Amino acid sequence: MKTMNRILIGAVTLIACCGLAACSGGGSGDSASVNNTPPPPPPPPAVQTGVFKDFNVSGLSFVSGQESGITTDNGRFTCETGSDVAFSIGGVALGQTACATFVAPNQLATLGQTFDLEVSNLSRFLQMLDQDGDPDNGIVISDAVQQVSANWNQVDFLTADLDNELVTIISDAASVDGTLHALPSATEADEHLSATLACAYAGAYAGSFSGSNSGAAAMVIGWNAAGFGHVPLAFEWQGYDAADEFIVFGGGSGSITILDLPQIEHTAAGLAGPISAMFITPDSISGTWDGGNLNFQRIGPDDGSAYRLVGSAGSAEVAAYISVNLDDTSISGEAFEVVEGTTFSVTGTLTGDSVSLTATSATETLSGSGTLTRNADNSPREVQGTLDDGSTFSMVACRLN
Repeated sequence: MKTMNRILIGAVTLIACCGLAACSGGGSGDSASVNNTPPPPPPPPAVQTGVFKDFNVSGLSFVSGQESGITTDNGRFTCETGSDVAFSIGGVALGQTACATFVAPNQLATLGQTFDLEVSNLSRFLQMLDQDGDPDNGIVISDAVQQVSANWNQVDFLTADLDNELVTIISDAASVDGTLHALPSATEADEHLSATLACAYAGAYAGSFSGSNSGAAAMVIGWNAAGFGHVPLAFEWQGYDAADEFIVFGGGSGSITILDLPQIEHTAAGLAGPISAMFITPDSISGTWDGGNLNFQRIGPDDGSAYRLVGSAGSAEVAAYISVNLDDTSISGEAFEVVEGTTFSVTGTLTGDSVSLTATSATETLSGSGTLTRNADNSPREVQGTLDDGSTFSMVACRLN
């Protein structure tokens, strides 16, 4: 019987081997090779760094794809390019928006009739959480408040009675921090956010114009905070068509509507006629002029410095828009000259109230000096000076970080 079993097992094994050989093509050398190597994994998504501002806000939780964490002491977060980023504090979701280098409460609100109320309530909530009660130096949400916030329920940011909505949260924050956490009025919060947006979107932008004429173009934007919703706006833009030696320019004072991203509307902008444009991202602008289209990209971006200075330099040889950052005594940024389409790297130092600047392009270097004037609180106000080619420059300062 054992012999018979061995014979049967051997036969089954032989049949199985022959079956496998047949499945793999059998003969010698005429079977097609099979590539069983798995495809390589897709590349990881690109990640960029942004900053959450109502001035800088630290202590918020964020999630974007595989990126997550807490905003740092300068408001920095990371997000996956092309994805949304969501912000929260404990059990309170603030909202989400597209991954960007700059996010503020106005980008988290839902557009519609309740937009202004929701933005205002988001700002009041964040400013109330500030540990030292002074959001002008940035909003810091302490570790203790972050921990207790896990017990909070979702806040209704569409309520007309935010004071009553936040009774428990305000009590918790005051208890764990040992300090008063007062809820600012809607007016106070709106003015603070407007000042934040004013400086964040101010700057110099380089790009192009097209249509009836085309060529290099540049824009400079600067404004001061006033009533919420509409901020008095000062802007100027210029374009140069080298083929026709045609220059267009425009500018003036208008209004900018604070939506999820600001929009510029001006009905009579100098020789260029009406202009309509909007921020596609916090660093790029797209729109139309009387003869065609406009596109701009920010130069001299935020590097974490305390102040931004925005202005222009001009002479018979130079016509440039400037955006630089000032931190303590260090100055750095860029300028763009539209006729030659030239970008300059700008560096400098501040010694007391004396400013020295160097502007360097691929073909030339200019040096200059100027004087800083200050506000009543000793913060920077304006810089005026002269470059060594005889051109003058002027820049206005605002608090950025």
